[in-house]
Amino acid sequence: MSLTLRYVARTDVGLLREGNEDSGYAGPYLLAVADGMGGHAAGEVASKAAIDELLRADQPPAHADANPLDVLAAAVTAANDRINELAIADPARAGMGTTSTSMLWDGSRLALAHIGDSRAYLLRGGVLAQITRDHTFVQSLVDDGRITAEDAREHPARSVVTKVLQGQSPIQPDFSLVDVQPGDRFLICSDGLSDVVGDPDIQQVMAAAGSIEEAADRLIALALDSGAPDNVTVVLGEVVPSDDDHPAPGSSQAFMVGAVAEPSPDGGTPDDPETVRYAPQPPRRRPWLRPALAIGVLVAVGWAGLTIANDWVREQYYIGSSGGQVAVYQGVSQELGPIHLSELHQIPGDLPVDALPEVFQDQVGATISADDLDTAVQVVESLRREACQAQQGRGATGGSVSTEDAGFPGLRCADSGR
Repeated sequence: MSLTLRYVARTDVGLLREGNEDSGYAGPYLLAVADGMGGHAAGEVASKAAIDELLRADQPPAHADANPLDVLAAAVTAANDRINELAIADPARAGMGTTSTSMLWDGSRLALAHIGDSRAYLLRGGVLAQITRDHTFVQSLVDDGRITAEDAREHPARSVVTKVLQGQSPIQPDFSLVDVQPGDRFLICSDGLSDVVGDPDIQQVMAAAGSIEEAADRLIALALDSGAPDNVTVVLGEVVPSDDDHPAPGSSQAFMVGAVAEPSPDGGTPDDPETVRYAPQPPRRRPWLRPALAIGVLVAVGWAGLTIANDWVREQYYIGSSGGQVAVYQGVSQELGPIHLSELHQIPGDLPVDALPEVFQDQVGATISADDLDTAVQVVESLRREACQAQQGRGATGGSVSTEDAGFPGLRCADSGR
């Protein structure tokens, strides 16, 4: 039986973000999601660059024996190289990066390439299975048995990714081949969905929806109903028999959504406008929400409200940097006009930011929130382990390297007795 792939893509900016750093693509042969990171370092540029390179793979196999994994691996490498070129061209983009989860259809199988924390799921026989592993700090804690999967959903460092496309080489995506059956439904999503909507709810929507278009719309709506603090992007594919109702790939439009579908800075439009349909949901932007709530509390309840707000702020903590060292701050990383809502609480003094792998340096630069001081200290210790493992890795490839030899004499690693 001849099979074909139906597909759809949707995105929404979410309820708190001002812009969309996600990019998504769904075409006859390629499904892909890229979730940009870097904020002012242009996460949206990174996600757009990744999809721009990946969509070149959206074409029939070159020959019958072509390995879709090889094609997809080449496309991911090209995406990483393009991000590197853009960062070199504009120093303001240094540190930008993106997740990348993509699937390539060859007519009978789907090749899967994954790096970061955007997820891929398979719904078969009404049962949902996650077919990617998150490249995140909290997933490593789950793998080590230190926390449960349920704990990971609420962990303050759940957004800390350990692998992304950031223009550095070598890259280490996960690759696999997925055998398919008629009726299989696939979902690729950014963490804007998976962070706020649990797998049971995703399964229910994907199994009950009469079409993947309906499923995509309902998943976006569900994320928005759940608060949607981040951009939300979903790409769905469905394996169906090829017949008159489901023509072979190549006769249908592609979907391009998010940052990759925005006009270029020079005023241009995405490549091949006749074959690209931009179908995002209406944006709901509330970047003012937190400051407005804080101000509202102060104005509405006067001095008593000020006391309550101050007590709440003092119960919050986050990890940032101070003088080149990882530091713990008390409060929240925001300002209300001239008023700073945080103060330096502690500098361990033995964990230089530069000793961390670059992806963690970016996370510390953007700050990592913590619900309390104990959690903040736990995150700092976890970052120290990452720094020490990075230096030990250098020793494994180039002989014994101490923290002094590596240029980090202040770094204290428990394994080395420091």
